[in-house]
Amino acid sequence: MREEMLGGERVVGVFHRGRGNFFRFPPVQWTLLQLFDGVRTYDEVADLFSQQTSLTVAVEEVRTLAESLEESDFWYRSAQERTFALNDVLNAPRNRLSRRPTKNALAQISFSVIDPDGFLTWLDGKIGSFLYSSGFTLLALLLFFVEAFIFVTRWDFFAPDLVLFYTFTSKSFAELAQFWLLFFVIGFFHEMAHGLTCKHFGGQVHKMGFLLLYLTPAFFVDITEIWLCSSRRHRSYAIIAGIWIELIFCGSSMIVWLNTQPGQWGHNFCYEVILMTGVAAIVLNLNPLAKFDGYYLMTEWIGIPDLKERSTAFLSGWVQRGLLGLDAELPVVARGHVPFFVAYAFLSGLYSYVLLSTVVRLTYNIGSHWLGEFALIPAVLLAYKVFHSRLAALRGVLKRVWSKHVSTGRMTPALTASLLILLALVLLPIRRDRESGLFVIEPEHSSVLHAPEEGTVSAVFVDEGEEVRMGEPLLQVRSVTVDSLRSSATAQSDAARFATFNAQLSHSSLGSAASGRDAALRSEALAGRTQASLLVRAPADGVILTRDPAALTDRSVGSGEPLLTVAEYGSRVARIFIPAAALNRIQPNAEVALIEPGQFGVLHARLPALEGDAVALPPGLATNTGLKGVAAPTYYYARIRLDDPTGRLELGMSGDVILFGARRSLFARAWNVGSNLFCAHVW
Repeated sequence: MREEMLGGERVVGVFHRGRGNFFRFPPVQWTLLQLFDGVRTYDEVADLFSQQTSLTVAVEEVRTLAESLEESDFWYRSAQERTFALNDVLNAPRNRLSRRPTKNALAQISFSVIDPDGFLTWLDGKIGSFLYSSGFTLLALLLFFVEAFIFVTRWDFFAPDLVLFYTFTSKSFAELAQFWLLFFVIGFFHEMAHGLTCKHFGGQVHKMGFLLLYLTPAFFVDITEIWLCSSRRHRSYAIIAGIWIELIFCGSSMIVWLNTQPGQWGHNFCYEVILMTGVAAIVLNLNPLAKFDGYYLMTEWIGIPDLKERSTAFLSGWVQRGLLGLDAELPVVARGHVPFFVAYAFLSGLYSYVLLSTVVRLTYNIGSHWLGEFALIPAVLLAYKVFHSRLAALRGVLKRVWSKHVSTGRMTPALTASLLILLALVLLPIRRDRESGLFVIEPEHSSVLHAPEEGTVSAVFVDEGEEVRMGEPLLQVRSVTVDSLRSSATAQSDAARFATFNAQLSHSSLGSAASGRDAALRSEALAGRTQASLLVRAPADGVILTRDPAALTDRSVGSGEPLLTVAEYGSRVARIFIPAAALNRIQPNAEVALIEPGQFGVLHARLPALEGDAVALPPGLATNTGLKGVAAPTYYYARIRLDDPTGRLELGMSGDVILFGARRSLFARAWNVGSNLFCAHVW
């Protein structure tokens, strides 16, 4: 038991170590609870409380409080009472199964496995003094600064890899197994860091096990005792210890990754650790909208430990009571906290629905990798399990609104306005259709350089992506034909000079010798030009696009065979690939948003006319599922000219495209989705 100040008010914290339950009571309520001794009746407890405190409490209030705490398993039970309670549980499974689940039943399901307290005590004695020293803390902060600097300066490198790393649809079974194994190992150390920090600052840790958090398997450790035996600062340390150790793993892996050669197992493994523990740890765990580490850290410092439950109950009661005119319990909230409670309840609820919807969507995506269209069955079953209780609660509220207002014709102004707003949101075409596509950046003008003569490439002077200037040598071709022509021209020139000299000695006519000399000069000039053409030069300023030009060395080529491609400097062109199935929802001249990888902004343009027939995606953009029964979709393409004054649109860059269609209402959108599903999977 511990007294503390919470939200400017004194409260008493009570921890039931045997059951792992933690309660907070106002001092007056705690005084009342201490009067229960297992013998006194509710009347006697109320009378004794009035005598000791000079406060009056109704017997019914005492009964209600006792029964609510009984449901929370607060009261001590004798061995005989526990035996009776266990017998009731074993003989009444139907009552247990028919009990209505809570809304967060699938958001958090835990299974306690071991008691790690003894191990953590031993571990704290071995390394605790070092891990929690000021020197190690400063060293860790320096490491965090370095890894933050690397993330920011190379964000264009990490951003697309983060998206690819957490895209499960393209992973094989072995890659999925490796991902989850790494996730479990890091999760184990994350939770052990929480437990070790709690133990170091005086708490006991008696529960550790597995947890399904939004249906995602993970580890958990119970550090509830930290709220009884430590200060707020120490509790904050215990809360962020998991993120702290993940960032240490990230920084250490980044050092190894930067100092090992690509292709090595350690290099690749450390990079995966970076992707799993760096930005992901901060974005997911420090997000206060879900009950992760960031939520508990925030509630610890604002002094509202049950923020999510209280704010959700307040918003639900306020909507039912204020807007719908129903009889609903409205929790008491300080006036200054009302805007914050409403905003937090709305945002956290929306975030929870997005997470659960994402889990359902990922279930379908992963299942479709092996089951094809049959993956819809487990996805639908999971969606029903996830949203059934929520839809049932909504149906109950709607039935109460109908019976109290609609059926009787007594509509309040607030309810009428709410219904009109709801109908407007459902029926008005507010949001535009959005279709996803892909793009790749290409040069607007490019030059293909061909072999001038039949021969062999003797030297290549450039690499892929290298910038070149007009007239710069790119490669050298050696040709036997040109060498023979050069030798023949040289011999002809020597013969013409000898004939001229001989004519001068014999004082004969020089006409024939001069004619031969002119022919020899023309042959030499032609041979010189042909020889010079074997040195291939850049036709304009640009960039080499050919992949691995060095592979051309010692290669035999024919006359006119393509050798190098040079992209000229100037405007860029984005080739937009649009799925064939989306063409009926995309209007001509539609707005297009190009999402640049590693950038926070987007490029907006207009979609021009499509070019050519349907094509498959280029190898760099296509994802091979490996399933013969799953055909790759076909695409149509269009080319959009883009001005790039800053030069950030690198040639070969690829990314996602959002194509905006017509505006449609939620009803029309739902009808379209439902009819498409029916036609595709039923009809």
